[in-house]
Amino acid sequence: MSWQDDVTAQEWDEWQNLARRLSKSKKQVTSLGPEDYASQAIEKLLQQEVRPNNIEGWLALTIKRQYIDRFKKIEARGGGSNRNLTDEQWEMEMISHAVRSPSLLVGRREQVEEVLNVLNQKEKEILILSVAGYDNHEIAMHLGYKTNKIVATRLAQIVKKVNETLESTFTQYSR
Repeated sequence: MSWQDDVTAQEWDEWQNLARRLSKSKKQVTSLGPEDYASQAIEKLLQQEVRPNNIEGWLALTIKRQYIDRFKKIEARGGGSNRNLTDEQWEMEMISHAVRSPSLLVGRREQVEEVLNVLNQKEKEILILSVAGYDNHEIAMHLGYKTNKIVATRLAQIVKKVNETLESTFTQYSR
């Protein structure tokens, strides 16, 4: 007899509803819908030989990993971002995400590209993933960092770099 046999229909319904909520709460949009991710997570739960101690936490982590895996597949096929934004919209979101003082952005669209050019490719990738809604743990897993603290440190460095550049650019264009 497996642990799944002891689970009530009500528990399965609660877990399915939780999986749906978790999937719908993701900011990412891929070719699969939230319902697909929820169903896949429940299917994986059914395949577990041992009942997870914290099923809610297990579902949340499983769904996050599914989104990351899907993002990696899209990227591997050359699809890049999993959000349907123009390059200009991505740039604005990246700067908005990294800027401490939004007032520095007012009327400064022409400087966005200049500011982003101070970031190297890895920094841009970290910032894009962060803007896309991935948390530090997911970014660390995706980029192969050992801990999410490294990502947090890198993001803080990126924010500092962007803000210093923006402030410098703002001062230069204000003269």
